[in-house]
Amino acid sequence: MGVAIAEYVLAALWVGNATIVGLFSLLLLLIVLGLIGYSVAMRNDLVRTKNSIEKSFADIDRLLKQRHDELPKLLETCRAYLSDEPKMLQSVVETRGAYTRATTPSQKAQADHLLSGALRHLWATAAKNPDLKRNTTFVQLQTRIGQLEERLATGRDRYNQEVSSFNARIARFPHTFVARVGKLRPREPFQAGKADP
Repeated sequence: MGVAIAEYVLAALWVGNATIVGLFSLLLLLIVLGLIGYSVAMRNDLVRTKNSIEKSFADIDRLLKQRHDELPKLLETCRAYLSDEPKMLQSVVETRGAYTRATTPSQKAQADHLLSGALRHLWATAAKNPDLKRNTTFVQLQTRIGQLEERLATGRDRYNQEVSSFNARIARFPHTFVARVGKLRPREPFQAGKADP
């Protein structure tokens, strides 16, 4: 009877150990699946944010192109009234060309900054010319470009906020590991230089 009890105890221990090992394996599997799920959710969220940043930049780029397309009409309208200001008109033409050559967000931001400065100078010069100020085409173009400038300012703010948030997130643990594996890199904010033209 003693042998039967010993066999029973050994069998119970073996079944108990097998149950413990099975439970431990199941727990380990659930932890690994949870970590994988959490990592996938983090990566998807980072990719969603990256796509939102790209959409915001595309919106800015579209507005810049619209403003860019209005400039030849503006220059043609101003040319007759500002014939004594060829350097100022040439400045607008050159900064428009800088935008055309720009490819990265920082290059486009710099070109935008230069063009905005040239347009400010053009507006100031036009304010001193009563004939130009009365020209309806000029007034319409000035209004249209002013509206585009306001929308650009809003778009730049949104883009920069998204970039700042994204860059901060991928720099923090555990997002930094997920970003490295997903090859997600920090983005450039849309910032222009400090110098006016």
